[in-house]
Amino acid sequence: MCRENRDELDSIESKGDAISLYKKTIDWALEECYPNFGVIQRDFSDCEEYGVFVNREFHGELLNDQQVYVFHHCTGWIRTGLNIPKRLIPMLYFANGCDMTIRPGGELTMEVRVPLYVFGRNLVKLDASGNVVFKTYKFDTKDGTA
Repeated sequence: MCRENRDELDSIESKGDAISLYKKTIDWALEECYPNFGVIQRDFSDCEEYGVFVNREFHGELLNDQQVYVFHHCTGWIRTGLNIPKRLIPMLYFANGCDMTIRPGGELTMEVRVPLYVFGRNLVKLDASGNVVFKTYKFDTKDGTA
């Protein structure tokens, strides 16, 4: 971890601050498997309000209210796309054995590109109907397990 983020980690005062730093450095964290999945299950299973989901089964929920969503060992299907009032397109991150289907969501009148970042062994299926184009980026993890 770089010095700047290590210093920020040392000054964290709340779980919300911790999740904010986690999401800010999410690419590094997922590639490095930091924190490990056991810690994520123990300490972050109650962080759905922050866009971090652990061992969750989805049933078509619309997720487009936050810039970053992180899924650890999740299943089911979700909808996503442009949030017009907030002017944001979510970025979705998958790790630790997710098995999910991603579908377009919301009322879209223009084509929207939604990035999906898949770290390690996950199954992410896409329903590319409508005006959403999903762009998947796949990454290995340092330990090869996530």
